[in-house]
Amino acid sequence: MLVGSPRALLPVDAYRSDEWFAAEQERLFGDRWVLVASEDELAGPGDYVTAMAGPSPLVVIRGHEGELRCFHNICRHRGAVLLSGSGTLSGTVNCFYHQWRYLLDGSLAVVPQRKEQFPDLDLSQWGLRPASVATWQGMVFAHPDPAAPALAGAIEGIPENLGSHRPGRLRQVTTAQIEAGCNWKLFVENHIDVYHLWYLHADSLGDYDHHHFEHRFVGSNWVSYEALKPNRELANAALIKGTTPIRDLEVADQVGLRAQLIFPNLMIATSSEFWATYVARPVAPDRSVIDVRIRAEPEADSDALLAAMRSFITEDIRACEAVQEATGSPAFAIGPLAHDHERPITVFHQNILVAMGGA
Repeated sequence: MLVGSPRALLPVDAYRSDEWFAAEQERLFGDRWVLVASEDELAGPGDYVTAMAGPSPLVVIRGHEGELRCFHNICRHRGAVLLSGSGTLSGTVNCFYHQWRYLLDGSLAVVPQRKEQFPDLDLSQWGLRPASVATWQGMVFAHPDPAAPALAGAIEGIPENLGSHRPGRLRQVTTAQIEAGCNWKLFVENHIDVYHLWYLHADSLGDYDHHHFEHRFVGSNWVSYEALKPNRELANAALIKGTTPIRDLEVADQVGLRAQLIFPNLMIATSSEFWATYVARPVAPDRSVIDVRIRAEPEADSDALLAAMRSFITEDIRACEAVQEATGSPAFAIGPLAHDHERPITVFHQNILVAMGGA
């Protein structure tokens, strides 16, 4: 339990150092569930998506019987990465290097020149190394450990704080990758910073009652809700005018916004029109990519939804990049944090340090 005034706990190196960045990849992201796809991206046999879990390249494949499997995306022969991006396989996973071939269940099926060059090779011992896959509300998650702890632990507190939103009933209508010239943690800190809503988003979120913003941590995850100001009418609740609202929402979700964090870098934002995830994917100490996925009613205006999300995210990125630029100065330091509205940043830092083993 934190007491006293909140403060930043991470050193400047956490935002600039190659060594810290490498340690995060191994200790923080290398043993964690990652969001990799929407289930409708893996609709039929042979459909696949690739992803990184820290330093581990992974691939999720839909099998012939409809099952999802996850493997380390590495050939067992010379260790080459097998697949990139996403697509549909014709029936085997083929390594371009020496044409070792694996079936959709990961078993090794073909080794060229096997009799002459690999006379003692037991194919059954050299299938793709398994990893873990799980689904929740239409989303697909992967973990590099084949005996990973249940996904339920990673999303602790989130299912109970969806309100009346049911993202699994919605359709993923659009995606985007937005580059950010900042450390991934700055973007997460911005997401859980209540204080900036009055100022950075004065126009876009001015109708909402920030003074009564409800937020708390559940384990390492963070959940929140805020409603319209009391004098604002329901018509003001639509963040994106003219698009299809989500059906069957309770009044609280018609007039309110929810934001969550699944530690460490999967963020959720919801309104009466959309249910969106955005992952702050680390690229370098000073660079990130924000992977955006928007779920909505099938007939919703996906262009309008994405434009609105880009607008919010661009405002946030601008602030994060300004902080990132300043971290190179010997005069840079984090001052006092807002007692309530920025306390989540201190807790986030504390959780980072615990996950990093004290760093």
